Amino acid sequence: MIQLFMKRSGSPVIVPLNLPASHDAMTEAGSQLDEASRAGKTEIVEIKSVIANLPSYLGGLDPDSRMQLAQLNQLSSIIAKMDSRERNIYAGALDGNSINDLNDMIRVAEQVSDYILIPNVNSDVTLGRYVAVAGQIQGDPRFPEAAWPYLDFAKIGAEYYAEHGGAYTYAGYVLRKQDDELVREKKSKIQLDLSSSQAQVSVCLPATKEELERVKRTLGIDCFAEAAVTKVLFSVPYMDEHIPTTGVCVADANELAWAIEGMQCEDDELLKYLSVLSVEQPGTMQEALRCAMNLDDYERIPEDTYEYGQAVLRRIGADDELIDTIDGYMDFEKLGEDTMAEEGVRRTEFGLIRRCSSPFAEETQAMEMGGLS
Repeated sequence: MIQLFMKRSGSPVIVPLNLPASHDAMTEAGSQLDEASRAGKTEIVEIKSVIANLPSYLGGLDPDSRMQLAQLNQLSSIIAKMDSRERNIYAGALDGNSINDLNDMIRVAEQVSDYILIPNVNSDVTLGRYVAVAGQIQGDPRFPEAAWPYLDFAKIGAEYYAEHGGAYTYAGYVLRKQDDELVREKKSKIQLDLSSSQAQVSVCLPATKEELERVKRTLGIDCFAEAAVTKVLFSVPYMDEHIPTTGVCVADANELAWAIEGMQCEDDELLKYLSVLSVEQPGTMQEALRCAMNLDDYERIPEDTYEYGQAVLRRIGADDELIDTIDGYMDFEKLGEDTMAEEGVRRTEFGLIRRCSSPFAEETQAMEMGGLS
């Protein structure tokens, strides 16, 4: 998880130490340094880690300090238990906090579950778009519906970043959960205006069975088929552009609203869904619901072909240590580019998307991508 390459001043011999390490392994490294030179101070030649930015925080490390070496070993043990997602979060959490010493690094590592990662959000522009799509601005009187196409996403993202902190990483935006207001607000996802011979009612979805029964009683009907849907409104931006609103069934609309609410509890599921809709182009709300139910069949792809090349290797079983080892000896960018073309990756205004079960149709590729190069 952490590799130290050390030498004694006055000696060219470099001794590696892989952490976490046992007491015997650490003692053996010390013995090798002593054999090279008993005099002089121990120097760190290089530090490597699966946490790419961690070495930059270890510039003041004193390898002759038993306490610091023990702390570094403890930190490496914590990192060793992290999965790749948690490591990405930890990298961002380091950059988003004030780190003064190893105690701070250990504290943040132990609190990694207190942070979230919003994948593929790594700039003010992409953060601004995510904030908008997640619904933070929808309903704000400063931004009427007609203004949406003209929003300055870079400014929105910069303001959110300034207020909430966090850090951009190659994997996405990392911030504390307590500071995250992006997807936590529960509110109506779809509003239907219904009309019967006896009354007119606006119903906010998702709704429970009991709530829908009350709407039926108000309308004086036994079945929603007896009422007309006169208006459909989406609270989530861009949904109205991609989901048809003719021939809407109340049951389908409610199920879709529940699905959208679930998406807002996951990091980037809304952006994934919007990407899917823009490629699949459903002809009915029922088809849009089918896309929502099958969302696990789709994957958002990093914009960077280099990163996607590494993601392809992880998908077939390579771990971060192996990828770090072959870095510099393999053209990740070419692998990513070729795999994108082979897997039928599509570019949308919400990011790159692929269908896992089968590539998108070629005619859709030509229309949506306009070429990956």
